[in-house]
Amino acid sequence: MKRLSLFPKIFIWTISILLALVAVAHLSIYLVFPHFYLNDRQTDLSHKADAMVQNLAEVEEAEVETALEVYAKNEGITAFMQPQGSSYTKTLGRNLNYNQDSDQNSVIIEEREVVTRDKKRLLVQFVATTEVVRQATRVTLTLLPMSLGGSVALAVVVAYVYARSLSRPLSRMAVMTGRMKQLDRTAFFANIRQDELGMMERQINELYGHLLAVIDELEEKNQRMVELEKLKVDFLRSASHELKTPLAGLRIMLENMRWKVGKYADRDTYLDEAMLKVDQLSGLVKEILELSKLQEWQAETGPLDVATIVPQVLADYEVLAQAQHLKIDYQLDQATLAMSESAFRKVFSNLMSNAVRYSTPGGTIRIYREGQKLRIENPCQPMSDQALQSAYDIFSHQDSDQQGNKGTGLGLYMVHNLLENYHIAHDFYAIEGGMRFELEVLED
Repeated sequence: MKRLSLFPKIFIWTISILLALVAVAHLSIYLVFPHFYLNDRQTDLSHKADAMVQNLAEVEEAEVETALEVYAKNEGITAFMQPQGSSYTKTLGRNLNYNQDSDQNSVIIEEREVVTRDKKRLLVQFVATTEVVRQATRVTLTLLPMSLGGSVALAVVVAYVYARSLSRPLSRMAVMTGRMKQLDRTAFFANIRQDELGMMERQINELYGHLLAVIDELEEKNQRMVELEKLKVDFLRSASHELKTPLAGLRIMLENMRWKVGKYADRDTYLDEAMLKVDQLSGLVKEILELSKLQEWQAETGPLDVATIVPQVLADYEVLAQAQHLKIDYQLDQATLAMSESAFRKVFSNLMSNAVRYSTPGGTIRIYREGQKLRIENPCQPMSDQALQSAYDIFSHQDSDQQGNKGTGLGLYMVHNLLENYHIAHDFYAIEGGMRFELEVLED
């Protein structure tokens, strides 16, 4: 059996309740009306009798009969007058009109004692009769069908309007929450009502907006984790290859020295070269370990005043710079980045290491801010466009090999990935007489 939707359910329940109320109301009128009718007639006759007695007190006995006759005929009742001390009763007004075969006759009697103006005492009875049940039922049955029909029609209209007004916002909620279930990003309630249902719609909007924000945040974090895992896999593959070649060369050199093969018979000479290769491998392993902390460096986000960090990092490179007769021109009063201190130290340290290592002796390394750009410039032979295309690749050695200063090839790779993960715009390009690395800082 097909389940009814919300609107038919509300309509059926509402119309059922209204029709039940209409039926109870009309049945009550049908049953109670005759009793109210009788009480009303009795009360009315009592008031008229009191008023007539007051009027009769203003006339003499001889005028009472005439006054009662006129009053009884005008009011459609019967009056009985009996002088005090007399057994004679005079009937005035209309004769009692009743059905002798009916058991539903009702007689209303109001008896009063009248003292006329000439001090005569009279006993007066005011009598009214009506077939109450029959007349009341006839009147009721005449009016009730029309009242019942109008009430039923009104109940249908009210039930329809009520069911529609209540089910429409609920149906709207059902449709909208269905779209929200499908993560439709445009599924928000508009034209919100100013009632409890409207309050519910606003709360659903807020809850759905928060849910989308959480989903976006989780997707962003998941994407970062995927990218980081990819970087780790690529890095480990490249690192294993990069370590394998010098280790193989070192083994061959040591083996030749052991067996005193050819020029390697002079062990003292080639021990220094072997130590140099070990130092290079040690530096490479250190860089690999540092790079493995990439995820930890992303745990914190600034803002960071880098102007206070740069001098501390520069102090570590003063000796190396002096050894190559390099000057460092540092002009940086204020600069802010949205990244952790440890990550920035690693970025700037790698940039300074490259600048000192590959600069032309006797030149000047410049560190300054221009607008929203923090720039590091070093004098050297500018890199070719082809070399720049692979400058951020892992274990890239093109230009370092040409200058005879072989590095690990991890510096710019690490710098690039750290800045990318912090969404900091940066660039590395050739300028006249050297190279420039710049990154975008926050507005002051």
